[in-house]
This record gives sequence, C-alpha cells and structure tokens, in this order.
Amino acid sequence: MDQANKLQYQQQVEKYLERNKVYNIFEDMLKSLIIKKPDDPIQFLINKLQESETKKIFVIGPPGSKLLELSLTLAEYMNFHCVSIGDLIEKELSKKSELSQQIQDSLDKFQYVSDDIVINIALNQIQHLENDKKSYIFEGFPKTRVQGLAFQKEGIIPDAFLILEMSEEKIYQCCLKKLDTEPFSKLSNKEDLARNHSLEYQLNLKQVKEIYKNQYFSVDGEKNYELEDMAQRLKYKLYNNAPTRAGRILVIGPPGSGRSTLAKHLCSRYGFVYISTRELISNLVNKKGTTGKEAFEKVNKGELIDDRIINALIKERINQTDCQLQGYVIDGYPKTEQQMESLNELNIQPTLIVIIDAVDDIVLKRLIQRRTDPVSGRIYNSIDEADREVKSRLIIAPNDKREVVQLRLKRWDDLKQLIDGTPKYASVIFKASGDNPLNNIIESVCYHLEKMN
Repeated sequence: MDQANKLQYQQQVEKYLERNKVYNIFEDMLKSLIIKKPDDPIQFLINKLQESETKKIFVIGPPGSKLLELSLTLAEYMNFHCVSIGDLIEKELSKKSELSQQIQDSLDKFQYVSDDIVINIALNQIQHLENDKKSYIFEGFPKTRVQGLAFQKEGIIPDAFLILEMSEEKIYQCCLKKLDTEPFSKLSNKEDLARNHSLEYQLNLKQVKEIYKNQYFSVDGEKNYELEDMAQRLKYKLYNNAPTRAGRILVIGPPGSGRSTLAKHLCSRYGFVYISTRELISNLVNKKGTTGKEAFEKVNKGELIDDRIINALIKERINQTDCQLQGYVIDGYPKTEQQMESLNELNIQPTLIVIIDAVDDIVLKRLIQRRTDPVSGRIYNSIDEADREVKSRLIIAPNDKREVVQLRLKRWDDLKQLIDGTPKYASVIFKASGDNPLNNIIESVCYHLEKMN
C-alpha cells in the first residue's frame, strides 16, 4: 500500500471508529492482542469482547510524600481497587520467614528492598486482581527499571501512570522526615542517608520514565489538587489517552517563552510532525540561493522574513505525506497579520492554537543570557550550561541581542492584539502563562488537548 492509499485508509478507519464510538474498544483489543500474542487470536478477541472492561493505574512518588493517601482517595472516588506495595511488604514482614528477614534488613538500612522480592510480591497480588477482572490503582510500583521491565515481560501495561514530581530539595526533606520516624531512630548520618536515597530515587525515576514514556504523566507533588480534577485527568488518560486524528496545532508566543520546547514535547508525546519556522529558514539559507541570501540578511538584522517566503515554506512542508498522515505542530507561525490571513489559503484549519504569553521583562532577561554554539547550533539558556571546551566559542545570536529582542517583543504584542480581535479562532485557542514553570505549561496543554478529544 503506497503512502497516499495509506492516508486515505487511515482517515476512513478513524472516521468510522469515531462515528460509531468504538475507537477506544478497538485500540484496547489491538493492544491486548500484541501484548498477549495468543495462539488463537480470533477466540482471544471474542473472549475479550465478552469480558467486562478493566483498567489499571500505576502511581509513584518520592519517599515520604502523601502518595498512599492520594491513591486510596482516588480509588474510592473512581471505584477502583487500591494496592499498595508498602502494605504488601508489611504483610510479608508479618510472616517472620527468611524472606521477611531479608526485607527487614533492607528497611533497617533505609535501602530499597531487592527487586526480585518486590517483583514477586507485586506479581502475586496483580495476578489475583487480573483473574478477578478488577480495575485497580497500584501505589508505589514500579520504582526501578528492573521492576518496570518485569511487568512488561508479563504483559502488564498500565492504562495510565501518574508520577508525583517534587524538587530535589523537597525529595531530600521528605527522606529526612521519614528517617526521623521510630524504625530509623538508631541510624546515624541521617543527612547522608537521606541525600543518597533521594539521588537514588531520582536516578531510578528517570529510567522508569524511559520505559513508560507513552503511558506516564507528571503532576506537581508540591501542589494541592482538587480530588475531582485529579480523577478527571486520570479518566482522560484511561479512556482517551491521545488525539485520535491527525492534529493541526499552532504554537505561538514571544521569544524565550518555551514555545519550541512545548511544540517538540507535543510531537514526541503524540506522534505529530514538528515544523519549525526557524529550521525551515535555516535550510533555505543553507541553499545559498538569492532567496536564501535575502533571508540570511533579514535574520541577522532581526527582521521578519517576507510573508510570501514563509508561506511557501510552510505550504511545501505541510503538504508532505508525513504531515498528512501524522498531523503536525508548527512552532512560531503565524507571526503577522498577512500570515494569519493566509491560513485559509494554505488549507490550515487549526485544531488547536496554543498561545504562550510572558511578561516582557522575564523574556528579555532569559534571552540576553542565552548563548548559541556556532559549531553545533545548540542553544544554551546560559553560558554555565555548556562544557568548558564549548564555553569559549559561545556567541550571542543576532536575534538575542537586547535591541533586537525589544523589537521582537513589540511585534509579539501587535500579533497578540490581532489574535484577540479575531473571533474566528476563539474556539480553538488555549492560552498559557509563560511565567509558569515549563513542565506545568506542558502538562496543562496536554490535558487540554486530551480533553478536547
């Protein structure tokens, strides 16, 4: 099947599944078929259709966080069964066996219990829940790469994976607070133990995220969430965890607002194609033709490339098959009134326009600290981020000079007023404050995108 036929086929399938409200059922059955690899796939699918629908959620967070309390409350609210790895370990301890002694030895030293022990305990409990066809929230597992891979090997894949995020200092304080409880009263060097445990947790968390990069989503563990809001976020993950059609998303905002990082994250998370006006212009300049030379001169002066050039570049890119099949996110377009008006001509009917706004002073401060490596093209938020050998060659890009940034901010203010005065796109606009931490902006946009679907 060639790409054109593949596109037509995909669009027909998606429309049919959505129209008949069976998209999630179809996706769940296909996923189960791939995971289980049954000898008789037809009978397996028949049995699957006859089973009651069950869901599983993993929830992990730093030591000492209110993870169990949150999990129990969510489970009660959503009518799920709650399993706590901590409770299962406590139950095993009460048996006074050789295994329980190994567990106690680890706990007494404020160390992780052996992966093999934790995996066996967890799998035994999960198999009971799976056999009973119960939806559940599993609190505190998996916390290591080995644990995550063991579950994947058994075909146990979460429908949603909630991770409570905290700052490095907050995790350290949580570990220290836990060490102040009775079981650890005889331990010395508690500050060192807390610091080491905190670092070990963060290292393991990074590896777990790599394994579950398509399932997990993070929330700020230092923020108080309304229970109903948290439950709704989980439900969107469970029952509609990705946009079902090829999206057409525009991400705009002032320079230094986190626009590019957000756009790349959306593409990575949902499989969209990333389109950067900066990269399109750079490719044009590298061709060294008359148009490329003209573009290079304008960029160096901090001026906008002619609308006719940008529109032609955008049109050529979005009409390529990968964009038609997968959808796309355009970073930094439109930038002018003429480009806004050209959306119709380019046949761009946005499914979402994300506007990231930030206070001028914050943007200016970020950009005048930013440096570019002329060799690799990599951008550093400050000179301190670069290795010693790279620091000496870092430069301030023409677009990041103070007088140019001020000009760009003035153009952004004009564009913002133009968009606010264009009711045509009001229904697809989502605004985010660029003054917030970037992770919060990303999560709020993803939440909104999934809610739309």
